[in-house]
Amino acid sequence: MRVDSPVTLTRVLLAVGALAAAMGSVSAQPVPDDDAITLDVMTFNIRTSAINDGNDAWPNRKALVAETISRFNPHLLGLQEVVSEQTAYLEEALPGYRWLGVDRGLNGGSGLSEATPIWYRYDELVPIESGTFWLGDPPGAASGGGAGRGAPVGAAGPGAPDGGAGRGGQDGAGRGGDGRGGRGGRGGSRIVTWARFHHFESGRQIYVFNTHFSPREGPQHVEAMARITERLATLPPGASVILMGDFNSAAGTSDAWKAATSQGLRDVWTIAPERRGPPFTSNGFGPPPAEGDWRIDWILVSGSIEASSVSTVVHSAGGRYPSDHYPVVATLRVHPS
Repeated sequence: MRVDSPVTLTRVLLAVGALAAAMGSVSAQPVPDDDAITLDVMTFNIRTSAINDGNDAWPNRKALVAETISRFNPHLLGLQEVVSEQTAYLEEALPGYRWLGVDRGLNGGSGLSEATPIWYRYDELVPIESGTFWLGDPPGAASGGGAGRGAPVGAAGPGAPDGGAGRGGQDGAGRGGDGRGGRGGRGGSRIVTWARFHHFESGRQIYVFNTHFSPREGPQHVEAMARITERLATLPPGASVILMGDFNSAAGTSDAWKAATSQGLRDVWTIAPERRGPPFTSNGFGPPPAEGDWRIDWILVSGSIEASSVSTVVHSAGGRYPSDHYPVVATLRVHPS
């Protein structure tokens, strides 16, 4: 285009200036982090079926538990208070998942002892090593669980992205577990299930820990958390870590929560820019109270993980709740370490 007249030249210069300003404005915006991967994570105490809860017994709410999980379809799911019949039902109801973990060995291999398994979507994640460690004196070596719909997890060794196929492989205490025994009196007879996962698409590695603390709050909770943070300190620097579970301690005020956050763990509820639901997770099979703060089910992170959102899921059907705890679900972004 020819630019002969002063008017035309002025218009062109103004247009070029406006374009340059617009380009400068665009370039000043933050560049999206396309290297981060998004993972949805849920912790859910589903209430054991080994106790008679009357109208709230497991047969009356098991479909609601499965529906609640399916509704969010988390990539990673930490369950607590799980016994074998509940596992069997959820395996059928959640075909897109596999799981790993063992129970606490309290009932002689009867299947009535609690497990804290980690469930995962096997289309996107695979465990390449896993284990179980005690938070105190065990009643015997952890036993009974195995790796559901999975391999002897950890058999492929650290760093191998193909940690097994096959069904019902025995995980036992797993690589790095110490089911032989804990330190006397520390943490109570509770366990932590852990795994290092390989994310297929990105190749990223994520460490996941799931636990259930004793309902008796006190010094043993602090000792249990110390046992966990001691284990986390042995991981590679900057490792992406997710710790979740029912901690039976109030977030924000309890000594256990303070012990965790003082060691670099970040509570997703406090760091997520988007937060939904009440700060109350133990419900007695009912709705949340109008006020109060009793958030005992936590998702904590460290390393190159940020939280986009977190929710306390208050879900019921026909006045029935899936458990005496509300699940907590978070959307996390895992950046390169």
